[in-house]
Amino acid sequence: MVNELMFAVFNAAAFGMAIFVVAAGLTLIFGLMRLLNMAQGGFFMIGAYTAYSVMGRDVQSLGMFLFASLVGGVVVALLGLVTDRLVLKRLRNVDPHYVLIATFALMMVCTGVTKLIWGVDFFSVNPPPGLDQPLNPFGLFFSAYQLFVIGAGLVVYLVLEVAIHRLWFGKLMQALAADPWMSGVLGLNVSFGIALSVMASFFLAGLAGGMLLPNQSLSTGLGDSYLMYAFFAVIIGGLGNIRGAFIGSLVLGLVQSLNTVLLPAVPGLAIYVVLAGFLLWKPNGLFPAVGVQAESGGEGHGSGGLHRPRISRQAWQLLGTATVVLLASLPLWVNAGPLYVVGTVLIQIVFALSWNILFGYTGLVSFGHAGFFAIGAYLTALALRHIAGVPFLGVLACAALFGALAAWGIGALALRRMTGVFLAVLTVALAEALRLVIGFSTFLGREDGITDIPRPALDFGLFRIDLTSSNAYYWFLLVTTVLITGFLWWLLHSRFGRTLQTIRQDSERAAFMGTNVARYRLAAFVISGAVAAVAGAMYAPWSRIVTVEEVNWLASAQPMLNTLLGGVSSFWGPVVGAGLFAAITYATRTMMGLSELIVGTGLLAIILLAPNGAVGVWRHIEERIWGRRPLPPGAKQSASPLGGLGIGGAR
Repeated sequence: MVNELMFAVFNAAAFGMAIFVVAAGLTLIFGLMRLLNMAQGGFFMIGAYTAYSVMGRDVQSLGMFLFASLVGGVVVALLGLVTDRLVLKRLRNVDPHYVLIATFALMMVCTGVTKLIWGVDFFSVNPPPGLDQPLNPFGLFFSAYQLFVIGAGLVVYLVLEVAIHRLWFGKLMQALAADPWMSGVLGLNVSFGIALSVMASFFLAGLAGGMLLPNQSLSTGLGDSYLMYAFFAVIIGGLGNIRGAFIGSLVLGLVQSLNTVLLPAVPGLAIYVVLAGFLLWKPNGLFPAVGVQAESGGEGHGSGGLHRPRISRQAWQLLGTATVVLLASLPLWVNAGPLYVVGTVLIQIVFALSWNILFGYTGLVSFGHAGFFAIGAYLTALALRHIAGVPFLGVLACAALFGALAAWGIGALALRRMTGVFLAVLTVALAEALRLVIGFSTFLGREDGITDIPRPALDFGLFRIDLTSSNAYYWFLLVTTVLITGFLWWLLHSRFGRTLQTIRQDSERAAFMGTNVARYRLAAFVISGAVAAVAGAMYAPWSRIVTVEEVNWLASAQPMLNTLLGGVSSFWGPVVGAGLFAAITYATRTMMGLSELIVGTGLLAIILLAPNGAVGVWRHIEERIWGRRPLPPGAKQSASPLGGLGIGGAR
C-alpha cells in the first residue's frame, strides 16, 4: 500500500510539473498584459519541432538534449517578439473575448506553419542517455526522465519566483502590470520591459516543448492537450500568479493520479470535474492577481454609430428570397459532394446563430458549445437507430428540450457567479468531460461513434414525406434552417432581444433600471443551448455518423469563427460567415497546412482590421460609396471607446 501511494505521488508530481513548465509562460504573459494567450500551445509545439530538428530521434547526449531545448526556446522567443509587434500589441485593452478568439486564430496559424514545414507525420524521441533507464530505490521503479521533468519544473518555478519577487526584472514587470503609463512617466522603458517579458513568456513555451519531447509523440496536435491542462492550472491557481499556477499544476497532477487509481475506466474525467467545482466555488482561483474578477470581460461597448443602410429592406428581402430559391434548386444540377457541403453549411448556420445569441446579443461567451451540439446529435442517432418509426419532429423537439435542460443546469449554477473568461473555461471543461464520457461509453460507440444512422420519414397521418434520399433530406435542412432563422430574427428583434442588447452594453445600468439581468442571461443561455442541440439533431441523419469529435473543444470554435468572420454586429453575420468559411475551407481542402494558415490569418486580419466582420466591411463600403443616411429625429451618434474594436448590439 505504501509503495502504491509513493508511486501515485511520484506520478502526480511528474504530471504536475510537466503542466507547470507550459503554464509558467501562460501565467507570465497574463500577469503583465492581462492577456490569455491561447496560442501558447501552438508556440509550445513549434518549440518541440525546432528542438526535434536539432536533436533528431536518438539524442546523442544529455547536453545535446538541453542545447536543442534551449534552441527551441530562443527561436520561439524571437517569434514571440515578432508576434507581439504585429498582433499582441494591438490586443491590449481590447474586449477579452476578442483576445481569446484572436489568439485562437494565431494558434491555427502556428498549426498551418508547422504542417507546411514539418508535414503531418508522427515522430517520437527517445530520452537522452542517462535519462532512459529506470531507477530502483527501495524496490520501487521510477523513470529517470520523469525525475528530470520534476526537477526542471522546480527549477523553472524557483527561477521565476526569485526573478519576479527579488530581481530588477520582476520589479519592472510588476510596475508595468500595475500602471504602464505611470511607469513611463517615472522614466521606465515601457516598450523594452514589455518586449522582454513577452520574450521570456514565449521562451518558456519553446523550452517546455523541447524538454517534454520524450514524454509523448510529436504531432501537429501536440499543443492542444498541454494548452488545455495549462489553462486549467492557471485558472485553479489564479490568473497571473506564478505560485498559484505551480500549486494548480500539482493539484491537477494529484487529481489525475487519483483518477488513474480510483476511476481507471474513464481516465482524465476527474480533472474536468475538479475544475468545474473550483470555478463554481472559487471562480477567481486560489491566488487571484489584483484586479482580476470573475466578471471580467462580460460587457460590450458601443458599435461606433447607428447604421442606416442605403439599400432598402425590400431589396435585401428580394435578394434573400432569390438565395433561398437558388439553394433549393441545387439538388437538380449539382452532384453529391458539393450538395453535402452546402447542407453542412446550413447546419453550421443554425449552430453559429445559437452561439451568437450569447456573444452578439448577451455579452457571454461559450468555448464548449459543441457539448450542446453533441447532445442533440447523439440523442437523434440513438433514437433513429434503436426506435423504429420514431417521429422525427418529436426527436427534434426532444433534442431542443435536452439541450435547454443542460444549458439551464449550467446557467443556473454559473451565471450568477461568473461571465467572461471564467464562463468560457467552465464550458470547455464540461464539454471535455462529456467528450471523455462518450469516448469511453460502449453504448455510445466509444471513439468510433454511432454509424449507419438511418434517415427518417415525416409521417403526418394523411401523407408521408420520405427523407431517406440526400436530395429530400437536403430540402428538409433548407426549410428547417429558414424557419429557425426566421424565428430567431423575430425573437431577437423583439423586446426580449432589445433587452439582451441593453444588458450586453451595460449590465449594471440595466439592473439599475429594473431589468432582471440574471434571468435574461439564463433565458438566453437556455435558448442558445436548445438551438445548438437542434443543429446537432439535424446533423446526425445528414452525415449518418456521429463521433466523439463532434464534442471536441476545437469543434466549439467553429461557430465562433463563422460569427466573427461574418460579423457579430449583425444578426446575419453568422449566416454570411458560415458561407464564407465553407468556401475558403473547400477551396483549400487539398492544400496541406494552407487551410489552417489561410483561415487563421484571415480571422486575425478581421479581428485586427475589421472587427465587425464581412457585414461590417459591407456597411463601411456602403457609407463610403453612398454616404451615411441621415439619422432619424432624436437618434444620437455614438462613438466606440476602443476605436471600432468594440461591438454593439447585433442588428
